[in-house]
Amino acid sequence: MFSLNNQYIIVNYHYVEDPAADRSGIHPCSLGEFERQIKFLSGNFKIVSIPELFASAASKLAGKLCALTFDDGLRGHYDNVLPILKKYGVIGTFFPITSTFEGGVPATHKMHTILSAASPQEVVVLFGSFMERFYPDLKSLYPIPDDHRLYDRRWHEDVLTANFKETMIILSEDIKGRFLRYCFKKFGLNEQSIGGKIFMTKNQVKNLHTQNMVIGSHSHRHYSMGVVEAEFMRRDIKLSKDILFGITGKDVNIFSYSHGHSTGQGVKVLKALGFNHAVTIERRNVSDQDSPFLLPRYDANDVRDFLNSIAQ
Repeated sequence: MFSLNNQYIIVNYHYVEDPAADRSGIHPCSLGEFERQIKFLSGNFKIVSIPELFASAASKLAGKLCALTFDDGLRGHYDNVLPILKKYGVIGTFFPITSTFEGGVPATHKMHTILSAASPQEVVVLFGSFMERFYPDLKSLYPIPDDHRLYDRRWHEDVLTANFKETMIILSEDIKGRFLRYCFKKFGLNEQSIGGKIFMTKNQVKNLHTQNMVIGSHSHRHYSMGVVEAEFMRRDIKLSKDILFGITGKDVNIFSYSHGHSTGQGVKVLKALGFNHAVTIERRNVSDQDSPFLLPRYDANDVRDFLNSIAQ
């Protein structure tokens, strides 16, 4: 649980933008809430890079340290996050998904888009009919209940939405891709147009780097390590690393696991490719016992809930 007793913490953010009716499928941290958190964190912790925080935790150095991370390379990170970080004089580590530079929209963000176009109930019914039509022998393997959570996470989302997203993660990439394309066609959604609105450009990532922000890799295609082969994983992550080097001119050696899922094979791949640190979505403080390749991170919602609790 997040508290002021934590000495070494990493906090993760995704969407940082004010809520909008046509973006109901995401759960953003609003600009006002984000600034409230950065003001609090920078006032109570020294904001540092991930390597500095890990080294301090490993050596049990005195002080309260925090690293700020931003997954996916979202446009709001450039438009909304950067000005606030500069206002408070702090740094952040940004993890773009490099396939988005080509106009692609990863499956996760396609799901967010679809859930903005239809209710979770409608999407789940559509998934059932899709599986019945194209994969009837597999339909029973992927139930999406509405009365209990499949996993003990995603507590900021309703049960059906959380279960739908968890099911999408474990689906094979060919079935998931086909279903998401099916949905995009049904709802009249254009991938190229949506990608241009959601994600940063190469020039914006380069500008983050020139303004002393840290750039890390979030893979190229944002596939979970648990559903791809080691060689595919290696090529995908190396491609991301090479693309980011081409943008910044600096070697990338910090990684954020897609969907927060790491594997033993994945850690081996990262080490072989020259990475030094990697972050998960396990929600707790960093300790001197942690591997540099399995660093936990609190979620923005944890900080929000803590601030709300002390404000009461």
